[in-house]
Amino acid sequence: MKQIIQTTSDLQELCVHGTPDFPLQINHDSIEDFQDNYIRCHWHNEIEISIVVEGVVLYQVGGTSWRQETGQCLIINANTPHMMTPAGGNARILSIIVHPSLLYGTPGNSLELEILRPYLTSPKLAAVPVRPDMGDASVLDTFFQIDRICTEKPFAYQLRVRGLLCTAFSEIIRANRTLLYFEHPVNPLNLNRLQILLDYIHTHYDTPLSLSQLAAQIPFTRENCCRFFRQMTGCTISEYLTDYRISRSIHLLNATDYSISDIAARTGFSSPSRFASAFRAKTGLLPSEYRKNHPTVS
Repeated sequence: MKQIIQTTSDLQELCVHGTPDFPLQINHDSIEDFQDNYIRCHWHNEIEISIVVEGVVLYQVGGTSWRQETGQCLIINANTPHMMTPAGGNARILSIIVHPSLLYGTPGNSLELEILRPYLTSPKLAAVPVRPDMGDASVLDTFFQIDRICTEKPFAYQLRVRGLLCTAFSEIIRANRTLLYFEHPVNPLNLNRLQILLDYIHTHYDTPLSLSQLAAQIPFTRENCCRFFRQMTGCTISEYLTDYRISRSIHLLNATDYSISDIAARTGFSSPSRFASAFRAKTGLLPSEYRKNHPTVS
């Protein structure tokens, strides 16, 4: 059966890539295995590292065409529409799909604001070619290392993969520094305000948390607090809080034998059903299914 890229009406891909605790997925695909023998136009909020391992592939990325041959790589920025068509031979690709948070950690910190966000929002960096014949052999080798490590999964492989990704993107972003999009310098006072909000969320995520309580910590009005948080992190307070609660629930699913209902209560969800719905939307699995696939660590 042919593979199909499932999307919303605005072409956002519906597939969940990786998990909240390790948002990275690696695919080995032959483009001819997809419906109509090409990968239809879609986008997602992750960066996609696409390496042609056989044949020739024609990429359409953000309105620009890229012809990539065997051994060449194209880094497709987050939130950028793209499609792939075979252009010679048995076109096969290795895809590393990674959420930028694996690189920068907590949204709104100086690494995200001053380095990653200028890269992610730059229209001139919708696609970045990586070619061994242009001095990029070490970066390309790093991506192949990541593939091998994720296949073998040695102890602490996640830490090693994150380090390799940071090294690779350090080279890529440094090489394209003149194309970064700097909206405005980061205000240290705003960084401090954001840290206050994040600290409060991280301390009180397991209780009902009102917007009024959160806004009073800065202090801002509720409306200004929402606007400020989104400006600084790129997501809403509700989105961040739900993601953080799910990340804590994953830790409890992995490390304890607490019941699903108990974990829902311990991570601030109002009911097990709301917990299950939010968990499935983020991971593609129910909490019980996730625990079955990840036995408790004693």
